Amino acid sequence: MLFAAFLSFTGIILQTIPVVAISEDREPRKSAAWITADATVNGTEGKLWLALSGIELDQFEEIRSVDWDSNTCSVTIDQDACEKCRDASESSYSTALLSLITAVPQFLTDIQRSTPEGDLNCQKFFGIATGIIGFFGTITAITSYIQDCRDNLPDRFAGTDEEIDYDLDPALVCLTIATFLKVIDVIVHAMMPVPVRDHVSQGSEVSENVQVSEVKMKTGR
Repeated sequence: MLFAAFLSFTGIILQTIPVVAISEDREPRKSAAWITADATVNGTEGKLWLALSGIELDQFEEIRSVDWDSNTCSVTIDQDACEKCRDASESSYSTALLSLITAVPQFLTDIQRSTPEGDLNCQKFFGIATGIIGFFGTITAITSYIQDCRDNLPDRFAGTDEEIDYDLDPALVCLTIATFLKVIDVIVHAMMPVPVRDHVSQGSEVSENVQVSEVKMKTGR
């Protein structure tokens, strides 16, 4: 179970990175962006970073920070994409945050089951349950963001004829890796049996005590 605890701890770190993308500061947005895009027009490069709170844009020597609900968002990408990405970002942030929250008790459960005294059926069930909830939370955040935001982004920068190349940024990759780590953790919990020796010994001890009491009652001692 220490291996599962290591996976859970790694997953917590990986899931923290995408959540940072809710920041409205320029550098956190760029470092924790979920999607990046590049285009070159007349030898001049343009790049944008899509975070959960908005867009960071270096477009042909112009640097801007744009929030999803800002009136200037449509200048960067069309208004329909701004609205869909805003809604997708809000939904994805909520599910990603929920997944991060459930990862903490999942990690603690892994630690608990690493000791003979703490390896109980209830802990096994809790470890499986939190892993499944976290898995569906992260997979929902990823798919909804890609379908509702990424797939609705324009193919070209505003005012240009050059196509945009979109890439999934490391933050979204980290969230994807954390998702599959949860699957491994659930499998480990399901395959790892709960020790029965303690229950057997306790049951034998109780049975022995009962038998001794019955003998004493019969002999009058």
